[in-house]
Amino acid sequence: MRFLSVLLAMVFFFAIGSVSAQMEQTPRLRPLDFSPFEEALAGFTEERAAEIGAVVMGAPSIIDVQVAVQGGDFSYEELTLWFLARIRRYDDTLRSYIELNPNALEEARAADALLAEGTILSALHGIPVNLKDNIETTAPMHTTGGSEILLNNVPAADAPLVAQLRAAGAVILGKAGLSEFAGAIDINQPGFNAVGGQVINPHGPQFSPAGSSAGSGASTAAYLTLVSVGSETAGSLIAPASWNGVVGMYPGDGVVDGAGIIPLVTNNDTAGPIGRTVTDVAILLNAIDTSEADYVATLDAASLSGAQVGVLAGGILTRVSMVDPSGFEDFSDNEALLDRAAGALEGLGASIVPLAGWSGDTAATVNNVGLTLIGGGIRHDLIGYLINAGAPVASVDDLQAYNLADPTIRIPVGQGALDGAVADTTLADSADYADFTTQVRAFAIEALESTFAEMGVDVLVTFNNYESTIYATANYPAISVPLGLRANGMPVGLTFIGKAGSDAQLLSYAYAFEQATMLRVTPDLE
Repeated sequence: MRFLSVLLAMVFFFAIGSVSAQMEQTPRLRPLDFSPFEEALAGFTEERAAEIGAVVMGAPSIIDVQVAVQGGDFSYEELTLWFLARIRRYDDTLRSYIELNPNALEEARAADALLAEGTILSALHGIPVNLKDNIETTAPMHTTGGSEILLNNVPAADAPLVAQLRAAGAVILGKAGLSEFAGAIDINQPGFNAVGGQVINPHGPQFSPAGSSAGSGASTAAYLTLVSVGSETAGSLIAPASWNGVVGMYPGDGVVDGAGIIPLVTNNDTAGPIGRTVTDVAILLNAIDTSEADYVATLDAASLSGAQVGVLAGGILTRVSMVDPSGFEDFSDNEALLDRAAGALEGLGASIVPLAGWSGDTAATVNNVGLTLIGGGIRHDLIGYLINAGAPVASVDDLQAYNLADPTIRIPVGQGALDGAVADTTLADSADYADFTTQVRAFAIEALESTFAEMGVDVLVTFNNYESTIYATANYPAISVPLGLRANGMPVGLTFIGKAGSDAQLLSYAYAFEQATMLRVTPDLE
């Protein structure tokens, strides 16, 4: 039981916390600016919006949206206007955006011009995408991490993955909300940041949006973007995907270039795709990865036939009688949900291998030291970024003092995570932090490798981000697919954890499960 309690503590630290979605919203430090789009929006009729919405919201994937645009049903400019209109209508409530890209319509028009010439750059050509606001974008957008200290931060260049999206012809809608500095400031309000306020789960304010990629998950679920690029340190992409009812993927080691992303724990951090379908996630990963892989081409609805699936049932079922410290996830129907998942997997021809837990004791070691690891990341990785960005701080103590100088604006819900990092001097020396990180990653890899080998399984399965500290510290790929709704109406995800280098196979497993179940539920925003 002690192992599980430690695991829960780590999962909640990185991704969930105890958000009070009923809180009074703080004012945006930079209101969303629709002025570049006002003239176009004024001419965008409700009738036209309804026509486009029927196609977009009924489309199984980006592929179908492309068929509609390239068939002349509507333009990329109109598609972008449709999303901008929805953002203007719903985001004052959802707060899933921190900033809009004032050039979004110009980018869409450029995509239309290329299409008219017969040029289509990629499957993402003209497709609206947003980016978690810890991913660097150059002017005219900012990169704040959700923090007041970087409110006016304009990096000199786009992050490599953003440059890749532009080369693919994607339209950047804007920057998505997040837990401030990916959770480095406060652990009790996931999805809260000083710049944009509290991200709200579109399935209901009684449910946490999870964090730290809360805006990416919420905006994708609510059709305020077609797809989003989030990031994860440990569960901070998988959890928002699961709890907002969409698909999210933590890519494996080196699959996505991590340069140009505000770090939390550099070893663990990676950007990854969020979409409503596995196909959309595969299309987005095609654009931002570092290889020539075609993840869409390898999707196979029969891929789970004959697969040995290790179900981490211990971590799922032990929670049934527990109370979630966040107060939002009701574990009581975990057993029924597990039966739903297992039945679908067996129906697809997979062999289920129930696992009480991880092989050996190395997984417990990773979870026991997780808070120390993230404290070291805040102290060295995050502060190093802030120094290089020209922020007026040189240490975690300086950042703590800076925020306390104007707490109403800079830390309206507190800075408990940062306070913890200041108090924990275990890894005050950078060399100790580097050595510690190497050791912990080795433990995580051993936990995964021994489990795969000893149990003879091809893939591991759990719920949400229950095992995120293990796969993310090891840099092994994971993907969450909607498993429907809990009895209380909250979305839940089935998460597949793959072997090192198995990103394409993992996507195919997720695709097979998705196509057989189709359990995603669109939130009702009215």
